[in-house]
Formats: sequence, C-alpha cells, structure tokens
Amino acid sequence: MKSISLAAAGLFALACGVPSGARAADLPRRFAPQPVLAAPPAFTWTGFYAGVNAGGAVGGDFRAETTAPRPAALPASRAEVSAGGFVAGGTAGYNYQFTPGRGIVVGVEADAGYADLHNQFRVGAGAAGTASGGLTTDTYFVTARGRVGYAWGPLLAYATGGWGFTEIGVRGSAALPGRVAPASFNARVPVDGYTVGAGLEYMIVPNLSVKGEYLYSDLGRDVRFPAAGTGFGVRTGLDTHQLKLGLNYHFNLFN
Repeated sequence: MKSISLAAAGLFALACGVPSGARAADLPRRFAPQPVLAAPPAFTWTGFYAGVNAGGAVGGDFRAETTAPRPAALPASRAEVSAGGFVAGGTAGYNYQFTPGRGIVVGVEADAGYADLHNQFRVGAGAAGTASGGLTTDTYFVTARGRVGYAWGPLLAYATGGWGFTEIGVRGSAALPGRVAPASFNARVPVDGYTVGAGLEYMIVPNLSVKGEYLYSDLGRDVRFPAAGTGFGVRTGLDTHQLKLGLNYHFNLFN
C-alpha cells in the first residue's frame, strides 16, 4: 500500500513539474492543405476564324493598251487612269501557332466581297483621233492567300501573299476620222494576278479580334475586240492599294 502511494505521488509531481507548453509541443500539429492553383493555358492563335472587313482603295490604276494583232490604220494607244472606291466583304481562315504564348504563326485566308472601283478616261489615240470610255469593278473581289507572322500573346503581326480575282467592266469608243470607222466596245473582262500585303491583329476579348490590313493587287488579262472588219487586242488590267479594317471571330476548333 505504501509503494502504491509513492508511485502515485511521483506521477503527480512529474505532471506538475512539466510546463504545459512543452506538453502541447509534443502533440502533432494539423494544417489546412494548401490550395492547388493550376496555371492558365498559354494564349494561342491556333484555330479557325471568320469575320467581316471593309475599306477603300487609296491608290492604283486601271490600264488598257492595244496589243497585236490590230488593224494597220489603228495606231498603238494606251490609257491609264487612277482607280478609287471601296471594298467590303467576308473573311475565313485558319491559323497554326507553333509555340503558344509567343512564336511563329502560319495560316491560310480567303476573303470575298463587293468592290466598287471606277474611273472615266479620254485619251489621244494618234494624231487625228481620240478614245474615251470608262473602267469599273462594280462586282466581286476575291483573294486567297497564305499568312506568316509572329505573335506576342494577343498581338499578331503578319505578312500575306497569294492570288486575287475580279472583273473589270470596259466600255468605250475610238474614232479616227478618215482612217478607220468608229469602233465601240463594252464588255466585262475577268482579271487575275497576285496579291501581297501585311497587317496587325489583336485579340480584344476571348475569341474576338480586330485587324488592320494593307493589300496590293496587280491583276490583268488579254482580250480581243472586233474593229475595222478584223479586230484588235487589248491588255486590260488593274492595280490597287487597299487599306482595310476587319473583325474576326475565332472558333478554337482543333487547337
């Protein structure tokens, strides 16, 4: 009985002699788990897009010149007048960015729309005659181009180049008194050629971007018109400098 009392007294003394802080320090601590924050995906231009664009032709020329064969009485002549007007239409394309965030972007793009470029001309066609008429593109204007550029996140700078196509309405008359009967012509001539340019595009909100673009097109075609019982050839063409603004929606398919 005495030994039991001594043991109980020793345990009590031990408990009283150890600071409460030390006892608490020996207990395991519990912490709330740290939240796992996933890094946002890097921005990429990869994907299909479609949109609208509009702008104006700020320079360029319609061209028309006679080519062989032509009647001997009809001298060589050439008309070149400035081309001005506006264009508007739709755009569709696909981009692929090699390294998301910042890096090279390649793609293809096509646009088609309405073009109203026009002018009138009156020129000399030899020592004793004149030629007059008009040229217009009151019709469609189509381009199909490749694109290559570099992206800094939502900003993309690019160069572009490919093929362009439209129709030129050619009408006019030539009069050479005493040498050849007055000749008139009125036709729509399809012309095609190359298109090159450059632009900047910026993603203003997810899936929606705005762009500013410059395109130069040089298009032409050889045609023949009847005159003086035989006929004469005309090389007609158009070169334009276009400035356009566009708005594109990005579908983010297959990216």
